Formats: sequence, structure tokens, C-alpha cells
Amino acid sequence: MKYQMSKNYNLQYWNELCESFEAVNGVVGARKIMDIPFDIAKWDSLGDYYSQVISKEYKGKNGQFFTPQTIVNYLIESTKYKSNQTVADISCGSGRFLLVVLEKMIAEKKELQEIQEQVFGFDIDSALVRITLANIRSFLAREGYQIQLNTMFNISVQNSLENGVGLFGKKYEFDCILGNPPYLKATPKKNLGHPNLYASFVEVGINYLKKGGKLGFIIPKSFVSGTYFARLRQILSKRVLTKEVITLYERDKAFSDVLQEQVLLTLENREPNFKDITVGVAFTNGEFKIKKFLSAFSIVFWDEDIMCIPSHESDINLINKCFKNGFTKIHNSGLKVSTGQIVAYRRKQYFQEKEKQQYRPLYWSHNITSFGFEPNKKQNKRSEKMMDSEEVKSEKLYEEVLAFKRISAKEQNRRIEGALIPKSKNGYFLENHLNFMKRETEKAPSLKVMELLLNSQLWDKLFRLINGNTQVSAKEIRIFPIPHNIESLENYERGKIDEKRLEKIIHQSYELSAEESDYILSSRKVMV
Repeated sequence: MKYQMSKNYNLQYWNELCESFEAVNGVVGARKIMDIPFDIAKWDSLGDYYSQVISKEYKGKNGQFFTPQTIVNYLIESTKYKSNQTVADISCGSGRFLLVVLEKMIAEKKELQEIQEQVFGFDIDSALVRITLANIRSFLAREGYQIQLNTMFNISVQNSLENGVGLFGKKYEFDCILGNPPYLKATPKKNLGHPNLYASFVEVGINYLKKGGKLGFIIPKSFVSGTYFARLRQILSKRVLTKEVITLYERDKAFSDVLQEQVLLTLENREPNFKDITVGVAFTNGEFKIKKFLSAFSIVFWDEDIMCIPSHESDINLINKCFKNGFTKIHNSGLKVSTGQIVAYRRKQYFQEKEKQQYRPLYWSHNITSFGFEPNKKQNKRSEKMMDSEEVKSEKLYEEVLAFKRISAKEQNRRIEGALIPKSKNGYFLENHLNFMKRETEKAPSLKVMELLLNSQLWDKLFRLINGNTQVSAKEIRIFPIPHNIESLENYERGKIDEKRLEKIIHQSYELSAEESDYILSSRKVMV
């Protein structure tokens, strides 16, 4: 896989800047070709400068998000890295993980030859490889090592995923692999079956660990569900010993411009023991803090298709009581959950007004709020109706459905928002950013009751536990539990009973304790 260079990417400039940086840091033979446009005293000032001047578009296209030092430090600590071990970053960026490794090696007075033999870095981006080399040479020179411009290190331009097996062959097997792999969509056929590069980097990293070796990565949380990540979940549950999965509390504090939640993953290349896994939350806004606790393996890997990463001890009880307590799942209840079939850019020809044509309503996500269906609400450049024709007949709905939004973010007060759309004699259409639920059998629960459950704080909390991205997928909702005594909710309506009392009635239907109910009611304040 090759990345295209953007217009503001000039390799000659970065070569000259890096040599100048090395010169002012005491690397023998390096020339000061230009003035340094940043404060060289700051940690990874070269990498920071790269992040500032390279376009957002280029970095996004190549999945480049540089790791804060606090997270680098923690992952090195979590892998229990020792300075006599071989260590590699197979997507090294500006070399931040390797800089901290060097600090530890220098503290133990390692010889230059040991550093050269034990530290490895690979990246597909030539400028970043040059920056990593400049960082390493400069750091060692400042620490008193005799470093010359031609002093060699195991830092090179490599595509770690080439042919799906990596470029290292079995020449290398590492004691420790650290890193922040690129967050980038990729063609599954060229990417070990994964939809995102980071998942393949985890797998390749494991392949090049020694037996008993450790891996510490920061990756998006999206792998906890979804068909494309099934392979990675299987590896984490059945092939290696998953030791820690820590959720970052503030989604946008560790990295700017990152939409997905992230986790700190630590694993060991040995057979799983199916015992407790360390989970918890890392707070990155200000002082770096982590709250950790143990969760049973059977909670984290509670379902073959979906993982759960608890953020609080009470989450373990919720998974046990709601998902593992024998409740009927939606997909077994006579209800069907689907996604709106109208993909707007593929159906543009049906939005144009033509005489003597029949048009039906087209509803989008902006027409739905929590318990609110607003059919007349408009949004700029979005068609309110769609041509009724034989070609789209199968995509039209007539019956009552419970529609809910398909895109949401962690910071929203509600991640699931749904409302009833009444039946229509002439039919209507749903755009693809809406999911919907409908009854397929007479024994199926009423949609009125499902609307109460879908918009409840309990379901919102359960959803957050098993979701790691911005999508509210129909597949995830299909496995949600329906309480045994669901009929008891038939007599309640939102607005005609105190909202807190209604929520507690829902909790009682799931046999939650008073303490568990209070935890749910307080969770929205922190949205973890």
C-alpha cells in the first residue's frame, strides 16, 4: 500500500531541517543548513513541528496522529519493558516511543552498540523516518554519546503490512512492540481482512513478538464490535493473553481531530488463561490518571460478536444482569431491526421535481429526536420527498416503525434517540442514517414499549458499554435484552409519569438493585 504525498510535503526540506537539528544538538558531521523554526528544548520538538506544518488532509489521509508523552510512558510501563530487551515500533512516526525507551537505556548506562542492536523503528513515510533518526541521534548526542551523521540505527522505511505478512521475515523477533498504529481505512483484501490499518498492525505486531513478548498499543475502540473486526476479537480472546484494555475518558484530548474513542491495549504473546483482565479509564485532561480494576474474561469477551470494556465496577453487574441473565434478545422477539435503505447520493435522480409524478415523504435523522417525530422539520439541501416508482418500491415502508439515529458521539447526552413513525396508506422512505424497528409477528412487543426502552438511560448506558465508534448499528441493537415482564410497561407513557420514576420502573423490569439503578441515573452526568 503506497501513500501519496501532499503538495506541502517536501522530503528535501525535511532532510535539511533534520540535519540542521542534528548539528545544533552536537551530532558530528551534521551541517546547520537552516535556522531551526522551533524550540529544540521541548520533547519531540521535531515531531510537534511536523504536526503543525503538514496539512490536516495529508495526516488524515495517512492516519498520522502523534502520541502524547504521558500515554507513551504508560504503555511502556504496562508492557514492563526492560532495557535489555529488543523493542520495535512498527509505525514509528517521529519516534516518540523510542525516545522514552532510550531514556531508560541511558539511565542504565547502555553502550551505543547495545542501543543500535536492540532498538528498531519502521515507517512507510520517508520524512518521518528521517525525523526519527534525527531525534535519536540528537538525543544521544546531548546525553554525551559520540554520534556522527553516519551513525547507523535500525530505523528504516518499511511497509510493515506488505503482502499482509510484514517485511521482517523471521529475521526479527522482538521482546516488546510499542506504538500508535495509523488510523486509516483500507481495502480488506490488502489488509488481512480488516477495514482499518490499526487492526492489521495489531496482528502483525503479535506475529513478530517472541513467545512471552509484550505489545502495548493505543488504538481506536471500534474493534469491540462489527463484522470486519471479528478476526481481531478472535485473536485477542483465543490466541494471546489480553492483559489490559483501558478506555480514554476524553475522546478528543489525547488527539485532536479524532472522532473515535481510543483504548490502551496491552497483551502478551502466550496462550490465554481466561482469567481476569485489567480494565478501567484513563483521564488525559490535565494530569494523567488511570482508574483500574479487574474484570472477568467472560465479561470482556461476553459475546462472540461483541466485546465489553467496563469503565466502572458497576458495569460488570449490568452486563451480567442484562446481557447474560436469560432475557430474550430483540432478534428473537418477533421484532426486526433494519437500516434505512435510501442512500441519498445513489438516489439523486428520484429527488428532482417532475410533473405528473407521485412523491412520498423522505425522513432523515433530523426528523427524529428522543420520543419526537418531526415530519416537517427541514434541513438545507436535504430533499423532503422522493419520487415513488417501481424501482424503489421495495424500499418503501407503510407500517408503523420505531426509527432511531444511526450516528452519534460519546459526548452526546443520548447516544440512542428514537421515535415512532405512524403507519401510512401511501408509504414513506427512510434515509440511510436512520435505523428502524418493526413488528413481524403478533406476539412481538409493542413499539410503544420499545420506544420507552430505546430512549431509556439504561439502554443508553448498555450501548456505551458495547460500542466503540460513532455508529449505532442495527446488529448491536438486535442483541439488546427485553425484560421478561415487558407487559408491565404497556400502561406507561412518557410525559404522563415522572421521568425518573419511569426509568426506575424500567430498571425494576431488569431486576436491577436500587444501587444499580442509582448508578444508571448518575451515569449520564459523566457519560462514560
